[in-house]
Amino acid sequence: MNTEIPYISSNPAFEWGTDGHVLWMEELDSFGNLIANLGTALSQIAFAIELQTGWDHRTDGHTYHPLYGYRILLRDATGIWYAVQLDGAGKLNGLVPLEELDYEIAYDKVMWID
Repeated sequence: MNTEIPYISSNPAFEWGTDGHVLWMEELDSFGNLIANLGTALSQIAFAIELQTGWDHRTDGHTYHPLYGYRILLRDATGIWYAVQLDGAGKLNGLVPLEELDYEIAYDKVMWID
């Protein structure tokens, strides 16, 4: 019987980008690592957006988080897309499997998910 616990890094390997409406994330390492560490990944992306926009969590915390308003797509290592739901503070609210391999179809679907 194998009792090894699979290694899951606290720093998932992923790529991301945005077109101004949809923010996409793509898992680059082992299946499930990005989903297991989604909070860490979203924090890294939010920090990068803070640097680009000038939003500062120390002084602008009373306004919407920089990730709020984006439709977020996540693609796991198997190629399946998910919609990531956030609240106004940029905290994870849910993950909706879109069960799509095609980016354009997933893009259209994520636009309709609240």
